[in-house]
Amino acid sequence: MHKDFYASGFLYHPKSQQILLQQPITADSETGWSLFEGKSLHKETAAETFRRIIRSQLHLELKPKHIFPIYSYFHADKGKDNFIHYAIVRKLETFPKSKKTEYTWFTFKQIQKMHIPDQIKQDIIVGQRVIDSAMRKSLGQQTIE
Repeated sequence: MHKDFYASGFLYHPKSQQILLQQPITADSETGWSLFEGKSLHKETAAETFRRIIRSQLHLELKPKHIFPIYSYFHADKGKDNFIHYAIVRKLETFPKSKKTEYTWFTFKQIQKMHIPDQIKQDIIVGQRVIDSAMRKSLGQQTIE
């Protein structure tokens, strides 16, 4: 039996240290920037769900080896687990605005000043810590595991 869950996350460009977020284009000016998110399909892993979401929305094919887990938690509002990921991209690509969504790259410092729901901001902060830890580990520095 497959247990439904959500997968969400962002793209990360290491050279510029920026992440890609999306914002729905609506008449409601209160709608903030958010992660890419979607519900799992039958027998998908969380990473496969995230990869499918990115392919569907951005027409970008991510290699599985470039997708990394951040953490997961039970999302009370949705009544399901939510698995957060990031994917490393080599090119700082500009994605055209669609009729429904705008896409923009941001630095982690910019995120702190933006209108973003608290849970999404928390997901990004934890993501930044995971990315920083992975970078320290790749340089041979000590990390907390």
